[in-house]
Amino acid sequence: MELAAWRLGAEGDFGIRISEFENKVSSKQEKPLELHMVVGKRFWYMAAFALVSLKKHFSSPVRVHFYSDGTLTAEHEKALRQLPVEAVFHGKEKIMIRVEKCLPREKYPTLRERFDNYPNIQKLISPHAASQGAKVVLDADVLFFGKPDELYSWLEKPEGVLCATDITESYGYTRGLLEKLAGGSLPQRVNVGVTGLISEKIDWDHLEKWCAELHDKEGTSYYLEQALIAILCVKNGWDQLAKKRYITYPNEADTCARAGVMQHYVDLSKMQYFREMWRDFA
Repeated sequence: MELAAWRLGAEGDFGIRISEFENKVSSKQEKPLELHMVVGKRFWYMAAFALVSLKKHFSSPVRVHFYSDGTLTAEHEKALRQLPVEAVFHGKEKIMIRVEKCLPREKYPTLRERFDNYPNIQKLISPHAASQGAKVVLDADVLFFGKPDELYSWLEKPEGVLCATDITESYGYTRGLLEKLAGGSLPQRVNVGVTGLISEKIDWDHLEKWCAELHDKEGTSYYLEQALIAILCVKNGWDQLAKKRYITYPNEADTCARAGVMQHYVDLSKMQYFREMWRDFA
């Protein structure tokens, strides 16, 4: 009997079981890689190159949640919708409704002040406030040169904090103060170019307390978000991506070789990005 007849269930329920099996396999293969990015008019094009580079090496569907920093226009949104990914947009008004619900200003004054005046903390608050589920938040200034299996694996079985590895330790605050707040030894050289967190496990009360104490004792820092993620690593456990596969601050040899799975162009390494790297995916 032809295989098609078995698939149609011509011989009892055996064919139905074959179809069910095939559907399960297909469903598993087609489950999208789901990512989250904060975007605005300054770096929306870098987000576009990042996602085009990802799709070049990732055959399964990719769904990306874009969170506006308040500057994303309809024109930018239209351009991002042309990418080879499924795009979901979260406008600033809807984000603020969730922020107000999760972090009322009278109870979380420090976090709200930082949200107003420190753009980096939007990557922590905008995707996770009043939300649930595991989320991988990706910076815009990255490019992919291989398949990021580790991101998919963490989302399949999320546990603790997923983070990248920096070229040097950049927490903006003294390790002694951070470890006092964390109640333990910090991981080495956490970088937040890739950050996986489980939304409902974020303790916003503790984050408010930590932000306030850091500000009172050592002032403000550009690296506050990175410092907070390092503390969350201690509190929740962490999985740090291998620095040779997810390269922060790639040098010229790294860029020439297109080394690693992902390159994160921080600080002066952006020169290589703007000179040539984006051209691979233009």
